[in-house]
Amino acid sequence: MSLPLEDIKVLDFCQVFAGPATTMHLADQGAQVIKIETPEGDNSRNFVPFPGSNDLSRGFVALNRNKRTIALDLTKPEGLEIAYKLVKWADIVVCNLRPSVPERLKISYEYLKLINPKIIYAGISAYGEKGPDATLPGYDLIAQAKSGITTTRRNADGTPIGSFIYYADMAVAMLGAYAIMVALHERNTTGVGQKIELNLLHNYLALQAVQMVKTENDNPTDQGRVLTALATSYMASDGKYIHVHSASGRQWVNLCKALDLEHLIDDPQFDTHQKRGENAESLFQVIAAVINTKPAKEWESILKENNSPTSVIQEWQEVWIDDQVVANDMIISYEQPGVGVVQSVNTPFKLSNSNTNNRVYRAAPHFGQHNEEILIEFGYSPNEIDKFKSLGVIKDSIE
Repeated sequence: MSLPLEDIKVLDFCQVFAGPATTMHLADQGAQVIKIETPEGDNSRNFVPFPGSNDLSRGFVALNRNKRTIALDLTKPEGLEIAYKLVKWADIVVCNLRPSVPERLKISYEYLKLINPKIIYAGISAYGEKGPDATLPGYDLIAQAKSGITTTRRNADGTPIGSFIYYADMAVAMLGAYAIMVALHERNTTGVGQKIELNLLHNYLALQAVQMVKTENDNPTDQGRVLTALATSYMASDGKYIHVHSASGRQWVNLCKALDLEHLIDDPQFDTHQKRGENAESLFQVIAAVINTKPAKEWESILKENNSPTSVIQEWQEVWIDDQVVANDMIISYEQPGVGVVQSVNTPFKLSNSNTNNRVYRAAPHFGQHNEEILIEFGYSPNEIDKFKSLGVIKDSIE
């Protein structure tokens, strides 16, 4: 079966998470992706390495399936010449190096559009390409801090803590794939390429869109820190936690019935949404005492029977075998050379006319795995390839 983007060609100048995830989303739909790595390799190759492997890790394998790779030294004229040849071939370039680096390496949009005027160039940065922090190094956790989202998660002593789930990296990747599709559609009309700018900071603001609404006479609300008894977690009798969420009057009634607290439905302290918020501390104590009388799974069944939104808080090991996850093919398994069978997250959407259940047609590549294959494909002779090796233009092992 053909794949939706199999005629689209992508060049990946990316490291770590946001950029590689963007190109993986395109590759999963059939796009031909060639990843250009530096002689040091993508930094994510060191993110939780697999035992016995010097170039494969969980971080790299998670976001680089369905790609080919070539390891080029772009500081050498021959390496840059090869890269430019690939640019002529490509429809799309994705780059998440610091804004100053593509300019220094001569792979910025201003350089590449002269080589291929139809190129669509997605540039991903930490904080945006203008302003005092534009050229600074940045990571998801730093963007979290700058965006204000870190203040919504605190230790017991009130210290703000970041999340090691890199939300903006993943959000940029999905938004980046969307923006690329928009630019491709426009190019089909105009025949002209363009540059797309994305950054982690802006995506963290977008993830807080509801909280970050400000009018002339007020400030963004601090909803993330307001204790609510009806959208939080409770410890059950077995020590496991269960999350409840009651967002409407009907759901409040359903929750009370499930917990055998029907006398609270019309209690003057709790008979409106506003009062339930104002008296959240006392309501929390009442609900906590009830939920602590039964195991979490039992409460989950009772709440579901009463149409009250809920879930036991699962460990990752439990997620792999969760009935809902399995039923919807959210996890895929495939053979990763040098590692064995790998399970990872499937493409998070399905197309009814396309095979979405088996999106891994190429395992994540070893460093420099496709050097010779790609060079031969682009017209270089064996003698030229040997010369590139001797000059250090291409690499087959990480420096």
